[in-house]
Amino acid sequence: MFNKYSELPDLTGLNDFEREIFEFVLENWPTTPLEIAVNFNEDISSNEKKKRISTKYAYYLKKLVEKRLVLIKKAGNSIIVWPIIVEKYRVIHEILKSEKYEFSTILNGLQKGDKNA
Repeated sequence: MFNKYSELPDLTGLNDFEREIFEFVLENWPTTPLEIAVNFNEDISSNEKKKRISTKYAYYLKKLVEKRLVLIKKAGNSIIVWPIIVEKYRVIHEILKSEKYEFSTILNGLQKGDKNA
């Protein structure tokens, strides 16, 4: 039987800190570990502190990846993160875009057919 809540992410296994990180990612995607750290008022005044804090948040983001809540993409030395539900929106958008293309192709064919008749 279809559960109407099946599309909602399962947050039951998250601690409070992971939940706060996930909520930030939901509201501010795409984002990076350093942007998340700034949101949590972490001290990133030196390169060493940035590296340590970035590693800390990357660790928690990887835990969220394992729980299938977010996706991570490495871009150079940076990590970019976004909610996995966004991928579902992207797929829906691609489907709608292809249907729109097919519909416009059919309309163009009908219009050309009318001119020749």
